[in-house]
Amino acid sequence: MSHKALVAAVAAFAFLTGCAGSAERPSGAPGSGGAPTDAVTGPAPEFGPPQAPPPVEKRDVVKTASMTITVSNPSEAADEGAVIAERVDGRVDSRSEDAGSGTGRAMTSIVLRVPVAKLDEVVRELKALGTVATATTTAEDVTAQRVDLDARIRALQTSVDRLLAIMRDARDPEALIRAEDALSERQAELDSLRAQRETLGDQIAYSTVNVSFYAQTIGGPAPDQYNGFLGQVQRGWDAMVEVASGAVMLFGLMLPWLGAVAILGAVIFGTVWLAQRRKTPAAVPVAADTADATDTDTADAPQRLTPPGAP
Repeated sequence: MSHKALVAAVAAFAFLTGCAGSAERPSGAPGSGGAPTDAVTGPAPEFGPPQAPPPVEKRDVVKTASMTITVSNPSEAADEGAVIAERVDGRVDSRSEDAGSGTGRAMTSIVLRVPVAKLDEVVRELKALGTVATATTTAEDVTAQRVDLDARIRALQTSVDRLLAIMRDARDPEALIRAEDALSERQAELDSLRAQRETLGDQIAYSTVNVSFYAQTIGGPAPDQYNGFLGQVQRGWDAMVEVASGAVMLFGLMLPWLGAVAILGAVIFGTVWLAQRRKTPAAVPVAADTADATDTDTADAPQRLTPPGAP
């Protein structure tokens, strides 16, 4: 190979090597003069990855339900309502019964406490016991009240801990007495706040259901309660009271009619009395004149002397 051919081959190899190097160098590499970029995702983000939104604070809600249901037997329906509450880990807080009377229906009221997650289920089962007259459900947001109680409890607990530390390190009797008095006051307030927080927590966790079961018809206790002699005495007394009550009601019903009859009778009596009074003065003078004339004739007539012994 000649000297010129060797030089031409070396120059060609150098040219090809330079072209390959420039083709492999990325545009964003140092020395390229361009802005740094990512070949896959483009320009790098300016402020880093996006941050997650802050967590939403849980809301505390107190739910209360009230119902009025008409059933055939209020006492039995209340027993079934208590079973429904116990089946969902609830309880019966109070119960009251009224046996009814001659003018009122029997009634049984119960107050149930059920887990808030089971409230809708319990309400549906209670509605199936009879005919629903009224039903309401209310919800009250007590988140602010709960947060305030928690903050006050934490602050008082910190104050109590500090007072306990002061009492441990106190060397002055007077300072120790003042710390004890302050500790007693703080501890009493802390116990009160904890009790309020516990009550509020129970109201949040367990919903209150007020249910009143009413009988379908008016009536008092069954007649079989009148047993023995005293039972018959009670039956007689109840019958007398019922008759007296009926008589009073009848008198009230007839009172407007009696008033109208009394007014009509007074009008008729007055009319008849006035008519008789108008006729009486015309007849009285005639009788008086006749009596006067008779008396005058008797006085003017000569008196005849009757001899003694004459017939």
